[in-house]
Amino acid sequence: MANTVLYPGDTIGVVGSSANAAMLVTTARKMGLRVGAYGVDETSEALQLADFKAVGSAKDRDKLQHFAESCAAIVYDSDRVSTDVIKFLAQFTRIPQGSDMLEMMQDRLLERAFFEQLNVNIAPYATIINLDDVYQSVNSIGYPCVLKPIQKEWSHGRELVIKTQTDIAKAAGLLDWGTYILESQVAYDREYSILVARDQEGNQQAFPITEVQSVDDRPIRTWVPAQVDDAVAGEIHRVASEVAKNVSYVGVFEVSFYLTSSGAIYVKKIVPAPSETGYVFAAAATIDEFSEHLRAIAGLPLAEPQILTPAVTASFTAGQLSAMRTQWQLKANWHFNFYHLRHQQDNETMGHIAVQGPSVKPILDQLDDTGIWSEKSDSAE
Repeated sequence: MANTVLYPGDTIGVVGSSANAAMLVTTARKMGLRVGAYGVDETSEALQLADFKAVGSAKDRDKLQHFAESCAAIVYDSDRVSTDVIKFLAQFTRIPQGSDMLEMMQDRLLERAFFEQLNVNIAPYATIINLDDVYQSVNSIGYPCVLKPIQKEWSHGRELVIKTQTDIAKAAGLLDWGTYILESQVAYDREYSILVARDQEGNQQAFPITEVQSVDDRPIRTWVPAQVDDAVAGEIHRVASEVAKNVSYVGVFEVSFYLTSSGAIYVKKIVPAPSETGYVFAAAATIDEFSEHLRAIAGLPLAEPQILTPAVTASFTAGQLSAMRTQWQLKANWHFNFYHLRHQQDNETMGHIAVQGPSVKPILDQLDDTGIWSEKSDSAE
């Protein structure tokens, strides 16, 4: 791909409705770009902040085409954007992120085939079509394991954790929805993540490794600098670099990992877009993930992210808002970030705090002392 540069005044489009979309719009406007946003909800933050907005569904081909033709390039905000939409838009404008990596990471079988091609360590799994497959596969995979649809977009409410043989019968109704995978649940001690920026020529720039605490696969806290053994860090960098060499993608992506008590490293997932675990760099580093992402998209040289201060981000839900209001007047070192997402349930993330300090441990202790996250998450050491 020839290096195509976007200059101040050029138009970039943002597709998607997550918190990332608004952050991409804001960052692009700071860079002097003219920004359009496409989405179904005209009251969404991204559409409100953009220079112009296009309100339409994923199936509205005329509106999508017109939007694409109005933009010199388009970025998408998350791994939940429809690959059909991206492929359609790509007929009319440049989409440096492409659709290949997105399509691969939305399908658990394609994702695992990619990991196996790279020869990286992943949790044992089997392809499941009917109930007999579960009974047969569980012998080699072991308990506990989890049944997941191969299409990640169908996962909500359709996953099943199997702890004993009696749980298997509960899978009968789920399997009517299509093909599943049965995957071993890795007992892990720590969770790490790394962001890598890849430019139009394939050059890579890694962010410092972050340590993450998740609940139900959602990152609740992320911090830098991570406490990580040199050998583990080396393997994380090696895997991330291999991923970058083997994809057709421009921008920032995330690779996340589990580390077991015996020191085994498993690849958890790849996110072909800016990620929640990267929010910490806005408080901690010389460059944040959205600026680096757009530098890659715009054909600018990648910056080298360096940590300036230890920092922790902690997400909060709509149900934790009253506790946040209490801390609002008390915490001088808490920086609040609200996502302004509409129609939120109590358990949905509505923002995060970023906290800086002399080292990570006193920050985590301060968060623990509030009790806000104590029911959701164990404290780190």
